[in-house]
Amino acid sequence: MIEVIALDADDTLWHSESRFHETQLRLSEILDRHAPHEEVQAHLHELEVRNIKLFGFGIKGFTLSMVEAAIEISRGQITAEEIHEIVMMGKAMLEMPMELLDGVEDTLEEIGHHYPLVLITKGDHMDQYNKIEKSGLAGHFREIEVVLKKDAAAYAEVFTRHGTDPAGVMMVGNSIPSDILPILELGGHGVYIPYHVTASFERHDEEPDSPRYHRLDSIQALPALLRNQ
Repeated sequence: MIEVIALDADDTLWHSESRFHETQLRLSEILDRHAPHEEVQAHLHELEVRNIKLFGFGIKGFTLSMVEAAIEISRGQITAEEIHEIVMMGKAMLEMPMELLDGVEDTLEEIGHHYPLVLITKGDHMDQYNKIEKSGLAGHFREIEVVLKKDAAAYAEVFTRHGTDPAGVMMVGNSIPSDILPILELGGHGVYIPYHVTASFERHDEEPDSPRYHRLDSIQALPALLRNQ
């Protein structure tokens, strides 16, 4: 029986990864005289994965990884002006207004009448809380949690702290590794809503085989799914 609805934020409630993707493309353009597009993207991904332990998930860590990639790929030939442009691209991402996905506000309003809502997102605390404030959605949630990573242990800690049985939680998100697999491991329910762009470290080849797993085309289909539970 579903008692709590937990939701991811980035690319579940508002657009995020598409902005990272556009910025990465511009980085490739800046470095096109030093390396082909594929090499730039591969090296940036390698650095992001390596730097997550130090910087965590978020725009600031992503910007530092871009600067590091530019210096390494260009073998130190990147100009001060180009590094400044990369830094400014990161600042522009931080300052962008939040663009909600279609139907998000109405869906939260509807399901919030029947279930307590919890927001669980990962990343840099300042970055994520800035997004949440700009989104205007904070008032829909009973609790807001920003975690460093999303695995079964992190979810279990959150639910234990709030006195919530994971078996009664339905987690909604766009990442199978981060949003779906951990909650299924804890005995809860997972709802996967794909976003049109997926971060390289969030990709997953197979969908779970579980009666507690659901896939929806959009968040607007969530109320109907809940009515049938």
